[in-house]
Amino acid sequence: MKKLLLVLLFLILSNLSNAQWYNRKYHVNDINLMTSEQLNESLRDSKNATWGSVGCAAVGGFFLLANKWNLWTSDTDPSEIQKLIGQKSMHDIYGGVGVLLIASGTIAFFGYLERTKNIKMAIHKNYPHLGSIHIAPKFDYNRYTASHNLGMTLTFNF
Repeated sequence: MKKLLLVLLFLILSNLSNAQWYNRKYHVNDINLMTSEQLNESLRDSKNATWGSVGCAAVGGFFLLANKWNLWTSDTDPSEIQKLIGQKSMHDIYGGVGVLLIASGTIAFFGYLERTKNIKMAIHKNYPHLGSIHIAPKFDYNRYTASHNLGMTLTFNF
């Protein structure tokens, strides 16, 4: 169990270390420097990759269910690999493949979900729609009187 948790932790950390995808693909250092077309293209790619990771996890679930219901066993002669490895080992291999596919699909799903969220935030921040209103808290510091001022900013895009 400890080994499984360490492997999952390693996969999550390796996914987080590859977070600046826009630097490799678009050669910008900040997501806010991307153009509207680049953001829309990366949003489409990210949504497609999210669905691909869901598909990967679903295939892993199919492997586990087929392994549980013994769909991999056949009434005919076993193949050379099944003769060499054995029926129980083949059963374990299929179960392991199912677990790995589910784990990798789930980790990729959350990574691409985070990427999609960041892209949508960059689109709404840098390219607001006409007629949109943005309300945000504002904190100012007056150097001359050494006082703090709290307030709100209201931005109307037209």
